[in-house]
Amino acid sequence: MRLTLLASAMLALCLGIGSASAQDDVRKRGDKACGGDSRKMCSQFFGNDMGVLACLQQNKRRLSGACTKFLVGIGQLQ
Repeated sequence: MRLTLLASAMLALCLGIGSASAQDDVRKRGDKACGGDSRKMCSQFFGNDMGVLACLQQNKRRLSGACTKFLVGIGQLQ
């Protein structure tokens, strides 16, 4: 499971964005920003979107700048 599903789920649940095009945009941005980080640090959680998110949050000091910025932007990292 890729981070795109995580981004989609987070938007649907947390941000209330319902349009498919808005979700697709966030999926693409999430993949670009956090795909590498999620594969390096969180692949054991693939298939569990909340597990991937929790893993990224727990490893926030190790995240790339792009991933940090993305997660902050969607309200999933402080």
